[in-house]
Formats: sequence, structure tokens, C-alpha cells
Amino acid sequence: MIQKDITTALLTLHRRVAKDLKKEHVFNKVAETVRSLIRSDGCAILLMDNNTISVVASIGFSKKTPEFSASMKPIRDIIRTGKGFINNDVEKSKLKSCLPAGCHMKSILCFPIKQNGQVAGIIHLDSKKKNAFTEDDLNFVKIVSSELTSIMERSFLYSKLEEMSIKDPLTGCFNRKNISLDIKKEIERCKRYKKTFSLLVIDLDNFKKYNDTFGHHRGDNLLKTIAKKIRRNLRKADVVYRYGGDEFVVLLPETGKTGAMVCAKRLEDMIEKLNMKVDKHTRITLSTGMAGYPENGDTPTKIIKFADRQMYRNKFLKKAGR
Repeated sequence: MIQKDITTALLTLHRRVAKDLKKEHVFNKVAETVRSLIRSDGCAILLMDNNTISVVASIGFSKKTPEFSASMKPIRDIIRTGKGFINNDVEKSKLKSCLPAGCHMKSILCFPIKQNGQVAGIIHLDSKKKNAFTEDDLNFVKIVSSELTSIMERSFLYSKLEEMSIKDPLTGCFNRKNISLDIKKEIERCKRYKKTFSLLVIDLDNFKKYNDTFGHHRGDNLLKTIAKKIRRNLRKADVVYRYGGDEFVVLLPETGKTGAMVCAKRLEDMIEKLNMKVDKHTRITLSTGMAGYPENGDTPTKIIKFADRQMYRNKFLKKAGR
């Protein structure tokens, strides 16, 4: 690949990536671009975290993406030397033992992606043909690898800024401005597929007294602890939002009222087990209110208001000892 072609290729890569800096999209676009510029059957981008390797993008594999392990000789060599390589006759080399069953690649090109001087990932290309790759191809992938480092940094920064815009910085829960939008999407999905969902509004009883007694630093730590506990006691599909100072909202997709009641009881019991007493007469507990779609409302505002009223009703009954 001559210099003019390399420049054009890099401009193409940056142009494609610049349109969308989301991590999951960036790697796919890089894999697509590299494979389109170098004749190969498959292209995968691997990221490394200690000894764990994850395939963050792949294209061109006929069945499924091969599994990669840090124990594989070619990957060990790349980590040890920090250099890439070409093997144009895999069947007659030691790499053959690394091939998964049913894999027919005959040529491999691999090059490390480095960050802060350390191997952070690998660009992997393979072909079913012998002698598929040249030194020019390796040099081009080397340049792409260098460019990918800066692209990754921009992408991670973008993801961080995006996360900051939708998440509460203290608790790590999604923030209030996302609640109505997500409920609206859930309503549309439930209408389309004739499903239901429930919503919990959660308030921490006696939090103000805890804050006044122990100070805002302890109060912030309490909120972080409780938010973490709530998330751990929910399903992956459930979403937690920080609604206000000591209020949280939990969106429970495909959950009826019975399931929501079980969830609320589980969260209340979880807080009881934490047993965070302010003094011998006061302790932190939860008051929860529940609303279900469609019986308690057909808009985000109606659903939230219903659950909020139920929460304050339950709080009043708790104080009254009923």
C-alpha cells in the first residue's frame, strides 16, 4: 500500500469514526474499515484486561468468532515482544494447534494496540488463502493500531461525558431527567407487545435526621451504600434512578404488581438487615410506593404520581404505627 493510499485509508477511518464515538460502534467501524482495505476473510479487535481477553468487534467470520485466550502462543508472543507478525502458512506452523475446530484460516496477521507503552489489545486478521498478507499490510495495520490508540482515548472520553450526562455522580444511578423518557419507551414497548411493567418510588425514612446527626459526608456514603445494595438486589433488566435527595425510582420491566410487591419487600428487608441506627429510637428504613402499567396510568407523569402518592401514604401509615 503506497503512501497516498495509506493517507486516504486513514482519512476514511477517521471520517467513519468521527460520526459516532460510542465505544461499541467505534471498534466495529475500525474492523469494517481495516477488512475493506486489506483483503482478509475475518477481522477481530481484541481488548485485554489482565489475563482476560474480550472480542469487542468482529466481521467476516462465517460461523462464530474464534475464542481467544492469553495462553495462546501468538498472543503470548505479542504481549512479550510488543510486536506484530504475519504467518502465511498456518497449517505448517506451530499456530495450527491454536485453531479451533472447523477453522480453515491459512494466513494470520496480528498487531498489538498499545496504551501507555503496554499491550492493551490486538488487531487480528485472517484469510483462508496462503500468502494472503504482505509486509505493506503489516505496516498499514501498525499505523492503524497507532491511530486506534488516539481514537480509543477520544471514544472513552466521549463515553465518560455521556455517562456523566445521564448518571447521578454520587450514587451511580441514572438521573431524574431519564425517568420520563425511559418510561415513555417502556409504555410504547408494552403497547406493541401487550406487556406490562411496574414502577417503585422509594424514600429513605429518617434520612434527614441521619444527615443532621452525622453530617453530609456520612449521609452521602449512606446514599451510595443503599444505591449499591438496591442495584445488587434487582435483575439486570431493572433500572434504578435517583429521583431526589433521598428518593429513588425503580423501573421493573415485564413485572406485574405481585412481582413488584415481592421486590419492594425484598428491598425493605435488605435495609432492615443493614440496621443503620441513628439512635435507639430511630433507624433508617424504606417507604415504597408502587404503580403498574396500564392500570395506574398511561403516561410517565400519571404513573410516577400514583407511585409517589402510594409511597407517602405508606410512610404516613408507618409513622402512625399501622
